[in-house]
Amino acid sequence: MSDIASKGLLTRPASQFPVEWYFDEKIFELEKKLIFDAGPGYVGHELMVPNVHDYRSTEWKDHGNLIVRQPDGCYEMSNVCRHRQAIMLQGSGNAQHIVCPIHRWTYDNGGQLIGAPHFPANPCLHLNKQKLQSWNGLLFKGPRDVLADLGGMKVADQFDFSGYKLDKVELHECNYNWKTFIEVYLEDYHVAPYHPGLGGFVTCDDLTWQFADWYSVQRVGVTSLAKPGSKTYAQWHKAVLDRYNGKLPEHGALWLTYYPNIMVEWYPHVLVVSTLIPQDVNKTLNVVEFYYPEEVVDFEREFIEAEQAAYMETAIEDDDIGERMDRGRYALMKQGRSEVGPYQSPMEDGMQHFHEFYRRVMAEHLK
Repeated sequence: MSDIASKGLLTRPASQFPVEWYFDEKIFELEKKLIFDAGPGYVGHELMVPNVHDYRSTEWKDHGNLIVRQPDGCYEMSNVCRHRQAIMLQGSGNAQHIVCPIHRWTYDNGGQLIGAPHFPANPCLHLNKQKLQSWNGLLFKGPRDVLADLGGMKVADQFDFSGYKLDKVELHECNYNWKTFIEVYLEDYHVAPYHPGLGGFVTCDDLTWQFADWYSVQRVGVTSLAKPGSKTYAQWHKAVLDRYNGKLPEHGALWLTYYPNIMVEWYPHVLVVSTLIPQDVNKTLNVVEFYYPEEVVDFEREFIEAEQAAYMETAIEDDDIGERMDRGRYALMKQGRSEVGPYQSPMEDGMQHFHEFYRRVMAEHLK
């Protein structure tokens, strides 16, 4: 089931947070500095720029940066012109030159300024860029050693993006604290009572966990798929059974959380990368990337639509949970009280692991 008790990785429920930690602006600023800035810093996936000289602007950052593929690898590069600080490219494509539409300053694909009309000499103002680390195609710019952090993962091969293509990126706004999102994601106790669709697709009866300092992985089994819990999931059940010729997949789902904010998810013939961008104490942007085998993207739109509809049904249900939790905590805070309940093991072991991670990183600053 879980290796928490046997390895003594966690303490008692005292690891849960006081309610005010979800609404404190000073703590929020500390989190950005100590957890996010010092974390792995996910940027995007190599499949966003599959060919040399491909680029993609990061719409989740209002296109302020580019992911570019150069002959020696992938980089994050500024998409802000060095002349009058305008956004240059929006979207994706392939280009050996980047031209600012305002005054036609021109950069090569490596960010070097090669043209500045009507200047007697090249001002030599180049675009800032950084080479990215890669794990299974996921790209990172942060100070952490990603390969070391994710080493020893037993199911790493299940997150293999070989032969996959990016279908779409969904920007999903959540009206609650980022920590609340992670807590909901890392507990399976609510799956059966709150997710009729998901609860009819996966079974938590054979839930297993793997824990490391910077990540956790959940594995849940698949049901018989005979009784869909919602009309949306009925279409997803049919799509999966058709794809597997009536047989059941190996897993119902695998959910990797790489702290503090990166989730990689395996579903039958689907890989999803979900990244949280905290915007305020009660506002979180979830950037959701959907990947499928190339033949599915090219020829099986019905499969994709069924999967994404099921995924978003569950996401909206999770939003309701997150908002209810934050509302309840806020009510307690206004009353001058803080309450916590016990962890249910093994279904809430992941939540407790996250709490211990958070306290370990933030401990010296929360005294």
